[in-house]
Amino acid sequence: MKEQSYFESIMEGLQQAVDFKNGDNSKCRVRMVTIPDVEPVSEYSKEQIKELRIKNNFTQKTFADVLGVSAKSVEAWEAGIRKPTGTANRLFQLIEREPSVINYVVKF
Repeated sequence: MKEQSYFESIMEGLQQAVDFKNGDNSKCRVRMVTIPDVEPVSEYSKEQIKELRIKNNFTQKTFADVLGVSAKSVEAWEAGIRKPTGTANRLFQLIEREPSVINYVVKF
């Protein structure tokens, strides 16, 4: 079998793409991918953040350590001075739904 040049290989691929667009998928490999339905990230209010922290018996410092942020960040969130990022909100969502997830980072 003759080895194709880069140009020939690219042209063959382009022709297959055109054929596929026109309904001929006999020379194409088609792979269907299922994309999971991911729930949107919730936004947490200063009251909800404080409630989540207290419910889990954390000081602001310990809660900050669990989340991987500074104690000043938790303080600012609870005071309403700053809003948490999407990542922090996702962590709140996980902790709220499955509090045992904290056991992966906290040693009692």
